[in-house]
Amino acid sequence: MEKKEREILASKLFFSKEAADFLGISVQRLNKLIQTGKIVPLKKNSSGTIFLRDELAKRTEELSIFEDVCSMREGDGMFKIDTPTKQEALNYATVMNVTSLSEKKLSHLFDEAFNQLDVLSPLLSEVDLWADYFKVSPNALKDAYYFAENEFKKLRHDDAIISIKDGEYPPLLKQTEEAPRFLYLRGNKALLYDDRTVALVGSREASAEGKKNTERVAQMLGRNGIIIVSGLAKGIDVTAHITALQNNFNTIAVIGTNLNQYYPLENKDVQMEIEKKGLIISQFSPATKTERWFFPLRNGVMSGISQATVIMEAGETSGALKQATFALKQKHLVLIPQNVCRTPTITWPERFIKKGAIRVNSPKDIIEELTKHKVYKVEPELEFDFSDTLNNLVVAEKETEYSAFSLK
Repeated sequence: MEKKEREILASKLFFSKEAADFLGISVQRLNKLIQTGKIVPLKKNSSGTIFLRDELAKRTEELSIFEDVCSMREGDGMFKIDTPTKQEALNYATVMNVTSLSEKKLSHLFDEAFNQLDVLSPLLSEVDLWADYFKVSPNALKDAYYFAENEFKKLRHDDAIISIKDGEYPPLLKQTEEAPRFLYLRGNKALLYDDRTVALVGSREASAEGKKNTERVAQMLGRNGIIIVSGLAKGIDVTAHITALQNNFNTIAVIGTNLNQYYPLENKDVQMEIEKKGLIISQFSPATKTERWFFPLRNGVMSGISQATVIMEAGETSGALKQATFALKQKHLVLIPQNVCRTPTITWPERFIKKGAIRVNSPKDIIEELTKHKVYKVEPELEFDFSDTLNNLVVAEKETEYSAFSLK
């Protein structure tokens, strides 16, 4: 048998663990389905059990296995591909995985494909046409579709997918070059359509004073009805989210992984709390393998949904500076506390001020800058001066928030 033939045959056969992963269930659950006759393996002996992939796909549809499985998963049901937008997102994720095209390039090709392909229906119905259009093999496209479909089904039943072509796509983000074709949402979707948003971002290795200032600013913003946006990274980001949650303020987390992943793991509890009380946004499909460069990409979305970005504290190589660059490009406000500007170990504040960033002395200044776009009520009892907190502040960050990224 030729090598290519062996590879094709191998791709169609699954051992028990592979079959369980394909179905999105545990091996124990798979064994129960075999015992009840709901799944019949191709071959079973003392050496192991072998399953035919196409038969598994067929049986999941015929027997609604996933309805049995969803009771074993967190949530009230399983995510269903039951709208044109969801189906397009699944097709899009499939093609992205099999071609490795960039978001911008693939989005352009999908726009053009509307004239030749039914992008709102399952691509398997005309897989040869899709394979020819995107210059890939039909078998590779099938495998990628099965994998993506399985990963999409792991989303929660009430998660949402919105397209840049939908009227519900946030207008503030839609105006930017960084707007992704799809947004994946978990939590209070209504927060996405309230433009009273300010991002608080900064160093992963934040100083105690930097965290304290973040708490104070988050309190001021929250009391004025402003949604606190951040990226769920260590340090400044998670401090902003925790402050919002503890005070029952609205908060949005824009993450650099898909909705089914938690990174960093130490912030998992915070992310789960935001899922209940706030909103989680990801631009990455559940079928996407997380890469380290996803984190600076998400900064473009985070700044895109925020009226302003406040850099609470950051070293010279901080990912927060990437967000400041995006925000200035998007013509959104970038605000830098006075004490950060005076930090002797960094030079970036002056560079950004020359490009249009604004120096602020207190949270009240942040509110006043925002009133040029909308008027907010100031809570004077929370006022304080950033210059009072300078002391001997040293930013200890030595690497970007994503440089040590390692997610299995």
